[in-house]
Amino acid sequence: MKKNIFLIIGIIVLIVGVVVSYFGGFAMADDAGFAMTMFGAGLIASQLWDGRDKSKPTWLSAVSIACIAVGAFLLGFLHFDKESMGTIISTVFGLAAIIGGLIIGFFQTKQLKK
Repeated sequence: MKKNIFLIIGIIVLIVGVVVSYFGGFAMADDAGFAMTMFGAGLIASQLWDGRDKSKPTWLSAVSIACIAVGAFLLGFLHFDKESMGTIISTVFGLAAIIGGLIIGFFQTKQLKK
């Protein structure tokens, strides 16, 4: 559990950033939400990169981190148009990319072998 604390914190910060960005009623809610979303994605990516199994291909870790980065960008930035269909599409693709990146990253880590 202690090894994954930054991964858990990253996921929480990413979720809080999305919530602030979508539902925040203050002037800088979009900017603050985007910053929090990208910071959370950075924490997640660094933990997945540090915990990767070095005997497996590195490109798998790179794909995982790219999926998380794209998903965080979609969740944190592309819904600024506030159009309902654009918001729904960016949210679905963003969540799918982050979940896919986390699944690939978890299969790449050493902790699953224990």
